[in-house]
Amino acid sequence: MGEEAKSELEKTLRALLLISLESMKQKQRIAILDKAGFGQSDIAAVVGTTPKAVSVRLAEIRREARKARDQKLK
Repeated sequence: MGEEAKSELEKTLRALLLISLESMKQKQRIAILDKAGFGQSDIAAVVGTTPKAVSVRLAEIRREARKARDQKLK
């Protein structure tokens, strides 16, 4: 596949990603992208925020998941 075709494919995939995440809240978007293997800088670019904000949200998400898991074990 040529470089131009790869570039077009990447644009198309990015557009599909943005459309599929459009109706979700930022925290949900970040969680999904993190689970999909995106790095914090890439998540920030897709979501439209800073890598630091993504880091803070991921910490919140993980803390909430731990809390829910601990509640379930009680």
